[in-house]
Amino acid sequence: MRIRIPGTRSRASSPPRRPRSPGIPIFGLLNFIASHKPIKQKPDTFHPFSRLPTELRLKIWQLSLPSPRLVSVQCGVDISAFTRPPPDSPEYTGCTSPTRIPVSLQVCTESRAEALKSYQPSLGFFRGDGLVYFNYDIDILYFGPREGFMAADSQFHTCMMLCEPSELARVRRLAVNEALFRLVGDKYEFMSATRFTLEMLRQVSQRMKGLEELILVPWDEEQVEEGLVRERLNKQMKSALQSMRTDVDPSWVAPPWKIIPLKELPSMID
Repeated sequence: MRIRIPGTRSRASSPPRRPRSPGIPIFGLLNFIASHKPIKQKPDTFHPFSRLPTELRLKIWQLSLPSPRLVSVQCGVDISAFTRPPPDSPEYTGCTSPTRIPVSLQVCTESRAEALKSYQPSLGFFRGDGLVYFNYDIDILYFGPREGFMAADSQFHTCMMLCEPSELARVRRLAVNEALFRLVGDKYEFMSATRFTLEMLRQVSQRMKGLEELILVPWDEEQVEEGLVRERLNKQMKSALQSMRTDVDPSWVAPPWKIIPLKELPSMID
C-alpha cells in the first residue's frame, strides 16, 4: 500500500520535458535580416529634370562644364602615315584633337546651346569651320610630339599659318612640347634647339597677341634627369628671348613662361 503525501507529485506521473530549441541570438537575427535585405537600384534618370525652372536647368548645365583641359591639336595630314586619308577628310580642312569634348555638347539641344557659349568650334583652315571645341578662357592649347622629320615643328607652323588669325589671337594659354625643338630622334643640340625656340617665339609674337601663359613641356621619351632637362630648357628659352629682343622685335613683351612636365598638366582624357 502506497502513502501519497498531499501537495507532492510523483516523478513517474510528471509529463516528459520537451527539448529546448537552440534559437537565434537577437543580434545574429538582425545581421541576418540586414544581409538579406534587397538593395534598391539607383535610378539612371532624373525624370522631373525637364520640369525644373529654366534658370535652374541652365545653372546645372553650366556647372556640368569641365575644368581647364589640355587640348592637344594635330594640324594637317600625318606625312609619316603609310596611307593618306580621303580628300574629304577633316584633316585637310583644319586642326583635329583627340581630347574629349564636353559631355554637355552631346546631351540635348538645351545643354548644347549652353555649352557653346563657352566652347566654340575653332582652328579651321582658311576661315573654314573649326573642328576643335576650345574654351579660350581656361583651356590650354597643346602642341605635342609627332612622328617624322621635324613633324612636331611642322604641325605648329601649319596651325600658325593656316588657322583663323582672330582665333589664334584669343588663345591665352599655350603649351609646347620639347619635341618641337628637335630635328629628329632623341639627339639634343643646343644651337638648333635655340633656333627652333626663336622661330616659335616669333610666331607667338605675331599670331597670339592675347597669350598670357607659355608652358614648355619636357619630352617624356628622353631618359635624362629632370634637373638637367629643366636647366637646358631654361638656358635655351632665355637665349631665344634675348635674340627676340635684340634681333626680331625689341618692343615685344614675352608672356610669363614656365617648365611643367606633362603629368602635372590637366589630363587630355578626363
